Amino acid sequence: MKHLRAHKSNLSDIATVAAGHPFRGKIEPIEGAETAVAQMRDTSPSGVDWTSCVRTEVAGRREPDWLRSGDILFPARGNVSLAVLVNESIGSLQAVAAPHFFLLRVSRPDVLPAYLAWWLNQEPAQRYLEQNSQSSTLVRNIARPVLEATPVMLPSIPRQEQIVGLANAMQREEELLHRLRQTNQQIMTGLARDLLAS
Repeated sequence: MKHLRAHKSNLSDIATVAAGHPFRGKIEPIEGAETAVAQMRDTSPSGVDWTSCVRTEVAGRREPDWLRSGDILFPARGNVSLAVLVNESIGSLQAVAAPHFFLLRVSRPDVLPAYLAWWLNQEPAQRYLEQNSQSSTLVRNIARPVLEATPVMLPSIPRQEQIVGLANAMQREEELLHRLRQTNQQIMTGLARDLLAS
């Protein structure tokens, strides 16, 4: 099984790691503003819900690091540290990452961003981060050098594509099952109400 052979890299060898946009204080919604801010509550394993993002103005002397398709958002703190891939759904939207995210950008052609996001969410990478994070009683903090040193196993591009395809299919199945469970629950609730009304 030659195609399974993968080589090991550190995250910093294959991607740049930057901090999210440095907002000072609370991120205030501004009526009619164009810039969307991706925060923890707007993300899920399937991506960013751009419709739920706060719209605000971005001040500062330098041009912000606008998010683009292929970027990966990784929470610097919190008990769940799951990577979220920014995909094509961002379109031409002007968006930045909130300060509590690291912004990861793949810097090599032999790495698929979707594969890297998938790898960071798997048990080996999660265990490494768990063991190396600074943990207070409630919240886990991941320092940038720790994230940059995360070991990443890199198979060939065709193998990465296979893995991403499988992960996407499983994600869709999970979402369909969730919807089916909700529908079943509604049917049961309806039956119970009908009995009550009869």
